Amino acid sequence: MKTYLIATVSALALSAMPALSQDKDIQPETLTVQERIPEGPHVYVMDFGINGSSPIYVLDADDLSLVGSIGTGTFAQMMMTPDKSALYSASVYLRRYTYGDVEAVIHEWDPQTLQMRREVMVSDKIAQALSQRGIINLSADGKYMVVQNATPATSVDIVDMAAGKPLVEIPTPGCWTAYPSVEGTAFTTLCGDGTIAKYSYGADGSFGQGAKSDKIFDPDTTPLFGDAHRVDGKLVYVSYTGSLFVIDDSGDKPVLSAEHKFAEEGWAPSGYNLMAYHQPSNTMFVLMHANPSDGSHKMPAEEIWAVSMADGKVVGRSKAHGESSITVSQDDKPVLVGIDHLGGVHRYDAEMGDTVTLTETKAREQVATFPTIVATDF
Repeated sequence: MKTYLIATVSALALSAMPALSQDKDIQPETLTVQERIPEGPHVYVMDFGINGSSPIYVLDADDLSLVGSIGTGTFAQMMMTPDKSALYSASVYLRRYTYGDVEAVIHEWDPQTLQMRREVMVSDKIAQALSQRGIINLSADGKYMVVQNATPATSVDIVDMAAGKPLVEIPTPGCWTAYPSVEGTAFTTLCGDGTIAKYSYGADGSFGQGAKSDKIFDPDTTPLFGDAHRVDGKLVYVSYTGSLFVIDDSGDKPVLSAEHKFAEEGWAPSGYNLMAYHQPSNTMFVLMHANPSDGSHKMPAEEIWAVSMADGKVVGRSKAHGESSITVSQDDKPVLVGIDHLGGVHRYDAEMGDTVTLTETKAREQVATFPTIVATDF
């Protein structure tokens, strides 16, 4: 038996020799990297990952095919500038992962070449939280990045982007998220006592003590999601119970400008980055789920509702596919893109008018491990 095995192995080795000789004539391939992603609209999906780094996957917006990726640290945040000229991420790099030093970095990326333009080191107090629109935001003039901290005590870092370093840390006890003002150097933050506060700062690093609004919402019965959008210069929040709170923060302190109760009985908003605003039609899209209960505010969406910001009326209800975060393009024929808990990406074409209808035209599963925020470049 042993003799037969040796003979068989020897025969196989001899038979392979011509093939090995032929392999020497094969020319190695030359690997290339495209300088830019293909022309056309794109979708940028942040994969929070949880168990490692947080890559950004770049998809063709038409067929959702993968065209590129960007590597970041872990527990990452992401934002696209309004003019689509730059993509920012904020993430941490853990020396020993479960202990040791933490390095927090803001990266500016070219959204077309996917190359890093610059990096800015920031405080390691940066919130290592689920990707949210209120964690990193650029000031209206683009000079400062406003960064939410949590240790777990809350504060906000103002980062001087021209100097490439933090300018000042502003304590914001009991408040969460930071949305820069439309004019000047200030930001607005949502507070756990039912108020909304505004903090101002100066180029020299000075800052005010913060001006709180009167009580606007009941945190026990009608808490607000931290996801907010600018509509005609005002901030719009949505409550767990299905009301839109319109906040005027242009003055010394925020005030409630309007409240629109849009949800009918048996339905409520849910998700993470659960709203998307289409400015040309003045329409807010909101993720919704049925049979709400305590703690159901993170449930996957069953429908996507379109709400007119002119009067707070629902102008459309469309079937959803379990999304937790959405975004919408700003053209006359908008495309809404959603991501679900299981890593899927969903594209909807919107028919605008007196009635708004969303039609899913493309979907792709398992794009990411745990996608948390999505953006487009159109």
